[in-house]
Amino acid sequence: VVHVHERPYLHDFLHTVCRKYETHVFTAAMEIYAKPILDTLDPSGKLLAGRWYREHCVRSNQAFVKDLSFLEKPPERIVLVDNNPLSFLANPNNGILVKSFYEDPSDTTLLGVLELLEELDPHEDVRPHLERKFELEDALQELLLKS
Repeated sequence: VVHVHERPYLHDFLHTVCRKYETHVFTAAMEIYAKPILDTLDPSGKLLAGRWYREHCVRSNQAFVKDLSFLEKPPERIVLVDNNPLSFLANPNNGILVKSFYEDPSDTTLLGVLELLEELDPHEDVRPHLERKFELEDALQELLLKS
């Protein structure tokens, strides 16, 4: 039995983004753990366009990296939301870094992500905007130099 604490606004967030965008879940968790959770969130299997697990990650010394190139989608329109900055190593300018969730009922992170997606929507290429906002490429290079 796995106990999962859902981040506030999760269901509203999923239904909003899945209606508007082709939405995939890409987790560094193993499929045996993550699939039952995703089945609960998407019981019909029609909400999410894809599910990607640890075996789809690229293993580096530091982490499981989520390389988006295997999706064969235009990278200028892909956004990866994650709480681990190392997940973005392969595609730092596609990342929205969010704080980790620890059962805080007042957490509004997903509402902020929705706002940011709305801001990004009119742009043909989201990467320059995400790069300016999060500066993940520079932060990751600095982090790797320290390790």
